Order: sequence, then C-alpha cells, then structure tokens
Amino acid sequence: MNSLEEWLDYISKTHPSEIEMGLDRIRRVFKKMKKLQRSNGLKPKQIVVVSGTNGKGSTIALIESGLIAMGHTVGSYTSPHIRKYNERVKINAQPISDQTLIDSFTQVDNARAGVPLTYFEFGTLAAFDVLFNSQLDVLILEIGLGGRLDAVNIIDADLSIITSVALDHTDWLGSSLEGIGFEKAGILRANGQAILGEKLPNSVSLHAKSLDCKTLTVHQDIIRNEQGVTLLTETGEKKFQGFPSIRLPENNILIAFQALIKISENLAQVSKSIFSYNLMLECFNNVKIEGRLEEVKHTTLGSNQHVFLDVGHNPHAASYLLGVLKGLKLPGMTINAVYSSLADKDVDALAKILSPVIDKWFLAPLHDDRALDIIKLESAVGGYTRNMLSFGSLHEALHSALARRPDESGLEPKSITLVFGSFYVIDAAKAYFEGL
Repeated sequence: MNSLEEWLDYISKTHPSEIEMGLDRIRRVFKKMKKLQRSNGLKPKQIVVVSGTNGKGSTIALIESGLIAMGHTVGSYTSPHIRKYNERVKINAQPISDQTLIDSFTQVDNARAGVPLTYFEFGTLAAFDVLFNSQLDVLILEIGLGGRLDAVNIIDADLSIITSVALDHTDWLGSSLEGIGFEKAGILRANGQAILGEKLPNSVSLHAKSLDCKTLTVHQDIIRNEQGVTLLTETGEKKFQGFPSIRLPENNILIAFQALIKISENLAQVSKSIFSYNLMLECFNNVKIEGRLEEVKHTTLGSNQHVFLDVGHNPHAASYLLGVLKGLKLPGMTINAVYSSLADKDVDALAKILSPVIDKWFLAPLHDDRALDIIKLESAVGGYTRNMLSFGSLHEALHSALARRPDESGLEPKSITLVFGSFYVIDAAKAYFEGL
C-alpha cells in the first residue's frame, strides 16, 4: 500500500464492525507497540483528555490555540475529520503529512499481528505512535464515543475534561443522562484533576468523588460576570477583566480558560509557563474553528448573504444554534437551513427546536451507509414546517438555497444560510465552495 487512501480503505476492513466498544484489543496492541518503539520519544509533559456530548472540538481548539500562543509545542488527536483524514492528528494546529500517517499505520499493522481493530482503534494507535514520538509539551486527546470504553481511554491523563452531557449515541451509551454521564466520567482517574462543564448529571460528580479526583466546575469554580471572569481558588478569588467576543458557547470558553490556567500551573513544575489572561483574550478572539459557526467568505456571495457552517447534529447543539440565530436575525432577514443527518440522530427533536427561527429548509441525503433516508428526513422535518424543499444532493440543495433572488424593488434581501447536521454536511459544503 503506497497511498494514504489505500491505507484508509485497508484499515476500514480489518474489523467486521465499525464500532466495538472495549479496551482489551487496543491495550494489547499498544503494549506491543511500546516494545517496538521506533524512536526514543519523550512522553508529553502534560496529557489532556476531553470527553463530552458537544463542545469537545471547539474547547480543544481554544486550548490548543492558547498553548501555542504561550510558546508551547502542542499535539492533538480529534475525530472525525471534515476534509482530510490528516486533520485528526496535528502538531501545533497543523495536520501531519500523508507519509507520517502511512509510517504509523505500518507500525500498527506490524504490532497487531492479526488482532482485529476497528477503524477508530487503528487510527487511534497510529495517532499515539506519531504524537508520543514528537517531544510535545502538551498532548490533547479527544474521546470519540462515550469515555469509559473508548479507545483513547487507555491513556491516563494529567487533566480530564468533560464538556457536556446530553442524549446522543443512545444505542451505545444508554438512554438516560445519568447513565451517559457515568460513561463520560470513565475518563477520570484516581487522585487526578478534572474540569467539568455546566449542568452535568450527578453521576459525573459522584464518580469523581469516589476516585478522590479534584474537580473544577463551570459556574461554581469559574464564573462569568459583567466585568469578566472570576476564579474561586483555595486561597481566594482571582478576577480577570473582559471576555472573548467569539461566537462559541460560554461553557466551552470558560472550560478552556480554566484548562489553560491548570495546564500552566502543572507545566510550571517542569518548565517555564506563565498564563496571561490578556493574551488568551486576544488569542480566543482571533481563533478560527472549522465547522463551528464558521462563516463562509466567498466572491459568489452577495453583500447581504451570510453563510455559516456548523457540525451541530443533536438537540443540545440545536438549542445553542437557536439562540445564536435569534441574536443574528434582523428585521426583514430570511434564515435558510441546508440540512441532512445520520440515521441515529434525533431529527424530530432537532427540527422542533429550530423550526421557529428557520424560514425555509433545504434537505438532501448523505451518501453514507449510516445516512438517514431522505423520506424519513422529510417526514421528521415536515412535522414542524411545510416550507421545505428536497434535493438529490447537498450540492443541489446549496445551489438552490444560495440562489440570489432580488425582491420587487430589485434589491437583494438579507439572508442567513445555516449549513449543518453532520461533519459530512460540512465536507460537502466546503467541496461546493471550492468548486465555484
């Protein structure tokens, strides 16, 4: 196999199931890989693991950007990707090369000796092979699904983060928030450190207490106020002036601030690391995160057309998007939605939440084995609106939604087009604009 595409096709076939929870297989192979270590890689000075239903990607991006601004070398492993697989493994926010991935896939394949690994497990081990041999100051790892039985959880973190808990992936994680919270809390370690997002189920804090894991919680230990942010510490309050203007959930921003402070404190024990709130404000305000209310700038768009891309795909994400759209909508403005979904998502609940602010839906199927059938998509969305159109592809849906239609006076009306529902949707949207 000479190309990354050939390898990705190969690793997708090494296990009969796309998902199989459990850590025995990956632990076995990882242990053998460590014995076959191809270089004297240094363990990162700090390892951070991030779990949560929503907010993982944006929280990691904020932490990553802050650490880079402070002069640290940062590696990250996230999933899924939007355009290229390489996006999953980054050093200082830059995707690694095809050849680096190919070399690591080869290492994994040699070490597994026939052990069947899922696509995600194979990719996770390849990411570990790259990142544990890159002499990093900080390594940030995103949990793919759940926490307790996710492949990433074979690594013990210095700092564990749980951003949010909502109903999603219920076939794998259970149908109760308390049960899902327990699965997410599986990343916590005995006598460890953790940062918890707002309004998490009791199962998370109870599990942390049982492990004697020290926790910092949004709105309890880190508080947003009119002046900025207040940290409640064992020695008293620390106050910081100002707050980022970036369009992201406050919960994620507060977690990232607290994480940067905690990581800086931990790094200060082994190397020089100084946290600067003003530097973080500037950094956060300038960070660009793909697929998280990412605004498209393109020459084909009219001056009154605004297009946002968002990977949000469940009711929890929809509630946040509803608030953002309400804040953006001006008198006389039309809001369109270009939308599709995978079959395991609660489309009905999502459509119910967003229908009050969306004027017209443009639906299309995803070309993936896990895609929701277009008939079912139409039925779910159609329960809350009659103003919708269906298309054979997302390309056609985007073309129709973005067609410029002057009003009776000949002026182009103000509009927002939200393209959302899945990483696959964002991939298709980016391909669409690249082809214009």
